[in-house]
Amino acid sequence: MKVLMLGWEYPPHIAGGLGTACEGLTKALASLGLKIKFVVPALYGSENAPHMELMSSEQLASKVEISKSRVDLEKIRLLTFLSPYQRPEEYIECKSSESIFTRLIGENSRQLSSKYDGSLFDHVISFSNQTIFASLQCDFDIIHAHDWMTFPAAVALKEKTQKPLVVHLHSLEFDRVGDAGNSMIIDAERLGLEKSDRVIAVSHYTKRMIEKHYSIDPNKIEVVHNGIYPKGERQSYRGNFTNKKIVLFLGRVTFQKGPDYFVEMAKRVIPNVPDVMFVMAGSGDMLSGLIEKVEHEGLSENFTFTGFLKGEEVENIFKLASLYVMPSVSEPFGLTALEAIACNTPVIMSKQSGVSEVIHNAFKVDFWDIEKMSDIVVNGLIHDELRADMITMAKTELERIRWDMSAEKVKNLYETLV
Repeated sequence: MKVLMLGWEYPPHIAGGLGTACEGLTKALASLGLKIKFVVPALYGSENAPHMELMSSEQLASKVEISKSRVDLEKIRLLTFLSPYQRPEEYIECKSSESIFTRLIGENSRQLSSKYDGSLFDHVISFSNQTIFASLQCDFDIIHAHDWMTFPAAVALKEKTQKPLVVHLHSLEFDRVGDAGNSMIIDAERLGLEKSDRVIAVSHYTKRMIEKHYSIDPNKIEVVHNGIYPKGERQSYRGNFTNKKIVLFLGRVTFQKGPDYFVEMAKRVIPNVPDVMFVMAGSGDMLSGLIEKVEHEGLSENFTFTGFLKGEEVENIFKLASLYVMPSVSEPFGLTALEAIACNTPVIMSKQSGVSEVIHNAFKVDFWDIEKMSDIVVNGLIHDELRADMITMAKTELERIRWDMSAEKVKNLYETLV
């Protein structure tokens, strides 16, 4: 079976869990004999994907020799800073392009694409322009699109080829910003969900969100949890706080991830465990405000902000941490929790997360319950045996949360459509 898969990032150049999940799933699908062509907006040269054909949308267009008389590749060249997690207002103005997407799927697309001007949405349309024309000349049996940025291209391809479409929801706009979501992104999500043949949700939590916000038939939605491939031991990270017990936050410093609750919790823990160090690893629109808050509250001696970490830096900081806290306000899955456990780090996770469905040996707390979260952290730091028991039990659960099991479900879903 040949799969045309549309994504927005691929390791090591990632902004969050989307690229990591795509890597794990495609490796497992390839091991089952599926042939995958994976298209992203831009490549940087250090990607390693021998299990599939990985290319940028421009490379795809060039490979099938689309003439410049049909597509002005220079005119619609994608910028290389694209991130699936940035807000539309964070994107600089870019050159507008004629919407080939509009001509391909008609009036519905005109209503959407008319709003996509000089911003993130220009990039989405540019990606669609290149991907649509090139992919029409490729051989594939099924289309698999990851998150809203790829849905316009995927829907257009389904309309033109009549090939089945699977859309994969890793994160909804309602997860990222709550009810005050961007209406254009919501429109794109709705388009993909309604036009697809099947929907993959990364958790039952996400499935319920899709049903609630988009009124999609639950029988159309298949839950496929993310997995993990445990890695070998690596040398631990070294920093200027290695003599202290570390409580770690790792992720985008945005509303969705609950970093403000992490700071509030720290304020309550420090008087009880004065030698603790709280590490906030990540970047985002709330970072500068939280740095100021930490200084204002007099917590600076117990706080370190590392900025964005990737690759071995992530593994190493996990291995150094005494506890990993994931206080997400709305977390469709939460791959970082599995990565922490794989690095022998106990996890305290938000009940508002998909990963809480598959990991039972972890402390779970409502993101807003700062008092309970603080009590759990204090007890976890004081009692070494408690942390040891938590990680021993949690690691046994990883054996049944593997990408090959997720891939089997996806392959079976494909077979019902092809």
